[in-house]
Amino acid sequence: MAEVSQVIEIKATPAECYEVITDFKNYPEFLKESKEAVIEKKSGNTWIVRFTTEVIKKFSYTLKMTGKAPKTLDWELVKGDMMKSNNGSWTLEALDKNLTKATYTIDIKLGLFVPGPISKIIVGSNLPAMMSAFKKRIEGKKGKN
Repeated sequence: MAEVSQVIEIKATPAECYEVITDFKNYPEFLKESKEAVIEKKSGNTWIVRFTTEVIKKFSYTLKMTGKAPKTLDWELVKGDMMKSNNGSWTLEALDKNLTKATYTIDIKLGLFVPGPISKIIVGSNLPAMMSAFKKRIEGKKGKN
């Protein structure tokens, strides 16, 4: 498994952060590697979402996302081209009236013959840019409200 985690502070409320992180279909607008996100099913606070991503090569995977607004979003792999597992979470904690600590954790096992330490490098190398893109999107949307 390749587990990585990152924490950032976002100038927004947890609810404003949660709104963007659960707006799956619009991920391709601000996440460079995201090519498509299709909500296959939604029931209450649970979504089944098929993502198409391009990191080295294009691949698709489907996640079951379960949210507890506005605090957490957890997911697990339903199926995927190149993954044996993909589990993770967003945890959102209010630090102040308009400041949120966002923690992103992901644990992936690739289906290829890729050793765990190499998987961790692959997954972890993209994480800072992804977190920055979420922060920019959330803070940008807030400025438009």
